[in-house]
Amino acid sequence: MLADVLGQKKLARNFLTAWKQDRLAQAYILSGPDGIGKTPFAIELAKTFLCREGGDDACEVCPSCRKAAHGNHEDIEIMEPATKGRVISRDAVHALIETLNFRARSGEHRFVIIREADRMQEAAANHFLKTLEEPPTDVTFFLLTARLPALLETIVSRCQIVRMRRAAPEHIEQFLRDREYAPEKAKLYASLCDGCPGRAVTMEESGVFERRARVLQRLVALTRDNAEIAAAQMLAENKDKITTVTRRNHYDDLGLMATLLRDATLMAEGADTSLLYNPDVASKLQPRAAASSPELLRKQTLSILETRENIERFVNPDLLISRLFLELCN
Repeated sequence: MLADVLGQKKLARNFLTAWKQDRLAQAYILSGPDGIGKTPFAIELAKTFLCREGGDDACEVCPSCRKAAHGNHEDIEIMEPATKGRVISRDAVHALIETLNFRARSGEHRFVIIREADRMQEAAANHFLKTLEEPPTDVTFFLLTARLPALLETIVSRCQIVRMRRAAPEHIEQFLRDREYAPEKAKLYASLCDGCPGRAVTMEESGVFERRARVLQRLVALTRDNAEIAAAQMLAENKDKITTVTRRNHYDDLGLMATLLRDATLMAEGADTSLLYNPDVASKLQPRAAASSPELLRKQTLSILETRENIERFVNPDLLISRLFLELCN
């Protein structure tokens, strides 16, 4: 149901209003980081719009809702990159366009959801562009992307851009606890996932506690004498053959580092340990908290977050991390 997609209540209301007033655009780009909920949001929107009850959320029991829940609704098309090569080919786009020559089988409207739309090959994107220029009147497209700048500019110009909202950490924590995550894991995952519930639920398999141990060890041992070596070690540990994976690894490690320094800042201010994201390692953070002022720790935390954002914007991580480690030695 739409209500179950965390952080998107306002967006859902806006879409529902547009639908009821017959003002739905023909193409939207749902933009936001991986794990924020773009796919479930788009699917739940389409399911709600096609629900026979016509309410503010899917009823889940009518034939239309049941088909959508099982992924076989005739008026909801989902396209995603092929497993091999992780691209959307021109042939795939052509096959999709061919299906749009037929009217909605429900007699009302159709929805096309394109996951990782930025992975369209150039020929595929240009082919799809022709459809956007003269779109079928009974179709609404949802293009989902975590890399908006990678989309063809002419495609972007013909779509309404909708930026997905990050969910509040406390809402994600409760979401995880409702799914029987241990309280300490729910709290940590919610603090690390950057408002993206999908990331939170995958942290169980990602070895986040082992990663945190490495980051913590490097942070507490950091000095000006070993800053270059520590930066080189982090760069080497996170390096992958695929550049996007390397950036994601850096992004995740810097997120862990930011939560640790955030906790050190609270400790330096004398805050209660119940407010910490990482209470189980408070004793290891204590020396850094005692040796620095809250103002300096807060400034260093912001530097980590800024570095994290720049890595997501495809700035060279080698330069960013080397500079950051020197800043953390002050």
